[in-house]
Amino acid sequence: MTFLIDLLCFLVVPVLCWRLVRGAVPMAVLPILTGLAVAIAADRFGFDKAVLGPSEWGETIGWLGVLALAFSAGLETRVTADHAPTLDGRVVGTALIALALPFLVGLLVSLSGTIDAVLVRPAGVSPWLSAGAIGLCLAVSALPVLVGIVRELPLADRPLGNLSLRIAALDDAILWIGLAVLLFLHGAEGGAVFSGGLAQVGAVGVFAVMIMLRGRLVRPLPDHAAITVALGIAYLAAGAWATNVLGLHELLGAYFAGVLTPKPLAERLRPEGLGKIALFGLSPLFFAHRGLSIDGAVVTAGALGVALLLLVLAGLSKLAAVHLMPPARDMPASERTRLGLLLQCKGLMEIVAATILVQAGLITPTVFAVLVTLALVSTTLTVPLFRLASRARALRAAA
Repeated sequence: MTFLIDLLCFLVVPVLCWRLVRGAVPMAVLPILTGLAVAIAADRFGFDKAVLGPSEWGETIGWLGVLALAFSAGLETRVTADHAPTLDGRVVGTALIALALPFLVGLLVSLSGTIDAVLVRPAGVSPWLSAGAIGLCLAVSALPVLVGIVRELPLADRPLGNLSLRIAALDDAILWIGLAVLLFLHGAEGGAVFSGGLAQVGAVGVFAVMIMLRGRLVRPLPDHAAITVALGIAYLAAGAWATNVLGLHELLGAYFAGVLTPKPLAERLRPEGLGKIALFGLSPLFFAHRGLSIDGAVVTAGALGVALLLLVLAGLSKLAAVHLMPPARDMPASERTRLGLLLQCKGLMEIVAATILVQAGLITPTVFAVLVTLALVSTTLTVPLFRLASRARALRAAA
């Protein structure tokens, strides 16, 4: 019975809400918003939120869904490579500046101590590691959500959208590498790395084999659905196992497994379809449970104010980065602004990153709530702000 209530509240309700608003609010934000609303209501009205979930089966299904979502995000980087603009020096420069500037802003704000009342550092964690975790979350550009947004853009805006995908794909890869480095350093502080013996050697060997097979596997294999599914599951399971053994996080392994999947296999796995199944049918339970796990008492006016402040700082630093280092020297200012508005989208990637960081103890539940709120607002505002900037551009062109 608990499982059915869990499904109704945190899977069926978000999907129905998404249908009711006709997609105006991204599906990415609705499950965690549902869970967060229940958590706040439980705190304000004094009822036990555990009666609604999470159930054991619901947690398992949600976990498998978010692993599949991370895997599909990695696959997207393989499949979209041919459709995105060429990765030349200026595009790489734009991607690096668009990642570095928000990261530095988050790092300095956290280290400055100006909002320590909300951005409290966990006990026993280096201030630099905690500040780096917050900076990394502010630097995210959400590749999976951007893919969906770009697919719905008018044809005239597709080239700009594809350019944003190319930049976001590079930023996404650096984000996951940065997460791995943070978790590694945090584990080193507690002496938890290089303590697994032969198992960790085997985990490194798994990734070494994936790298060697990246450009060779699949071509001689028959294009059979069962073989494709089996290889996809094998890659996903091997990557998740390897990073878990290395003391990192299974989601990192799922993402890197997608990135290292041979391109023919990635295309056969159809990451767009896999991502939709994970997003609508499985992972909502995971994200809703993360929202439900937040203590409603930490969602205060101060926390919301800090979330909005960080949102403004992150958004402005993304825009500033694109204006300072545009992917083309002759790109008009209005196009730079529209590109920056697409790249400021946080989507699920910030929520996934924040989930990994709070589970590792690098940020507190209060900081997690702040970052989740930031991601929700950022993702919801992306399309309206882009349309507003596009209308202003069209009016100036007509005048």
